[in-house]
Amino acid sequence: MPVGSVDYGGGFVFQLHALSIARRLTLLTATRLLGISCLVGVLLVSERSLIMEERQQGVQQAVESAHSLVAYYQGQAAAGTLTEEAARKAALAAVKALRYSGSEYFWINDMQPAMVMHPIKPELDGKDLSGNQDPNGKHLFVEFTQVVKASGSGFVWYMWPKPGSDTPVQKVSYVKGFAPWGWVIGSGVYVDTVDGFVANRFGKAALGTAALALLLVIAF
Repeated sequence: MPVGSVDYGGGFVFQLHALSIARRLTLLTATRLLGISCLVGVLLVSERSLIMEERQQGVQQAVESAHSLVAYYQGQAAAGTLTEEAARKAALAAVKALRYSGSEYFWINDMQPAMVMHPIKPELDGKDLSGNQDPNGKHLFVEFTQVVKASGSGFVWYMWPKPGSDTPVQKVSYVKGFAPWGWVIGSGVYVDTVDGFVANRFGKAALGTAALALLLVIAF
């Protein structure tokens, strides 16, 4: 008969009071640790979601700022202060130099879609991107233009390599159209940066749980 079980004729029924004190304490400790681990896991999943949402909001605000900068130069052209060509060149130069959160950048494509300006991959400038697709087969630049046509702006998930790398990783970008010049202004955040942050927090939480387990064992 299993320890801690009682035979009532119809099978074995687990009885906590039938266990020794040491085994009861061990079971209690294990149950508490399991509960704490589940709680930590739920909190980390929730935290990842909140961080991802916060990063997306940050990207959106950054693109809105770049959009306002382009609108300023277009306004200069409309007022006759700059020629249309000079205004476009000045806007492209200003957006190309913009950075936020360390090394995050902006690009501009048109509605064809062709690349107007990419600060990290200048070899794309002027190229037709309608056939460009990520490893999952998504025609990302086509989707950028479709989002702008449908809503004026929005988020798109896709795969794209980080600066200095040729390996595509998951990225989510916010794009917004600038109608006067037929431009799509965009920027994004790499998802693995968020996952890396959460993984670091998970490591710390795991160490904390292990320390708590040791304290519970010592206490009992």
